Amino acid sequence: MMPKSDRLTSFFSLVKFSLLLHSFLFFFLLCDGIVFAQAVTDIKEADQKIIIFPFDNYSDKVEAADIVMPVLVDSFINRGYKVIDEKLLYDFLCKEKVRETGYISRDLARKLRDKFGVDFILVGAIIRFANIDVPDLGLTARLVDASNGNILWADYSSAAGDDFTAVLGLGNVREIEMLVSMVINNLLASFSLEPFGKHAESAYKIAVMPFQNDSENKDAGMIASQFFIVSLFKSKSFIPVEYGEIKTNIFDLKLRTKGELDYRSVSELMERLNVDGFVIGTVELYSEGQRLLSPPAAAVTARLLNARNSRMLWYNRYQMTGDDDVIIYDWRRLRSVDKVANRIISKLVNGMGAIQWQ
Repeated sequence: MMPKSDRLTSFFSLVKFSLLLHSFLFFFLLCDGIVFAQAVTDIKEADQKIIIFPFDNYSDKVEAADIVMPVLVDSFINRGYKVIDEKLLYDFLCKEKVRETGYISRDLARKLRDKFGVDFILVGAIIRFANIDVPDLGLTARLVDASNGNILWADYSSAAGDDFTAVLGLGNVREIEMLVSMVINNLLASFSLEPFGKHAESAYKIAVMPFQNDSENKDAGMIASQFFIVSLFKSKSFIPVEYGEIKTNIFDLKLRTKGELDYRSVSELMERLNVDGFVIGTVELYSEGQRLLSPPAAAVTARLLNARNSRMLWYNRYQMTGDDDVIIYDWRRLRSVDKVANRIISKLVNGMGAIQWQ
């Protein structure tokens, strides 16, 4: 019979191996919403042309785009797409006097198709970026059809270097380059040109209007609008209009719409956008908190208007902190305010999907 000391050694070795195996399984499958899997590549889209617009940068770090965008471009090149040269794009944007590149109108999409023969335009935003001891990154992106301006795909991804230590105990990610690759891999894991499980005849076309921003973060309204578009796209009940088309029509009609829409504005926008409804809302709170002292927090109010009769179909408000969904040992803790805001808006859109249209 094996000596007692040897049996104990074998037992603890087995326990250690089991814990290590589970840790690695969790590392590759789950980390606070981050799925580290090879992004699905659709081989049949090889040789199609894409333009990648410079992302809006809502962080206060001017170097963010220089670090993030090349990795994003390489990701599409590796998928077989032909990415239009950056200098050619900038020359075109200057000639057309395009100042905002975080979204795109239908007319501009068609001009790009005619000029460069592109099939798609990728637009998006750097929501958060920090190149410090604990790096931090959050991104949203949308793929737009160059022929009609429709959104073909949209998603959001976010992570911080210490997400991995807090959940798995496997050590911080300390290099921003590594984190950028991880976040972009996760962002594109859902990438597909196939319909997102919805049918145009049974889904409602929705225009997300610019959100009123009552928070201290100057970009919180725009961030909320982008999160709403992503969540609406993921819902089988709704088809969101590309934000650039909405902004173009607001400008053409000289409307002041943040947080409100009067009857005349609803009528004029409905006719131009051919939508079923409008989402109007306000960001009341958007706070990063203090990492060790107070959790991030956000509060968002949203309404859905029926574009056909200007009636309010639905209204709700959510306020959350990053600690609200914690189960045990920091599990499901949200460490950034964009994750909190995205969780709120996902809940709001889920509620919208259950209403009866009148």
